[in-house]
Amino acid sequence: MNRRTCEHAVERIYFYLDGEITWYRRMRINWHLRSCVKCEGAFDFEDRLRSVVREKSCEDVPDDLISRLRSILREER
Repeated sequence: MNRRTCEHAVERIYFYLDGEITWYRRMRINWHLRSCVKCEGAFDFEDRLRSVVREKSCEDVPDDLISRLRSILREER
């Protein structure tokens, strides 16, 4: 696969995953991903990683932890 095409796809990975690129660029990256196993694997990994982070970040933080963190931050000032 063309190295520049891979670099182009990887440079735009987060824009792609966030849906912040044009339809045309999205189609070009989709075409590249279908033909490049290396980039497809990188995109799949980042997509799964984002899903896990999003899922785990929905947990509530205990109030006592928030209080302790605020206290530590005040002391640092």
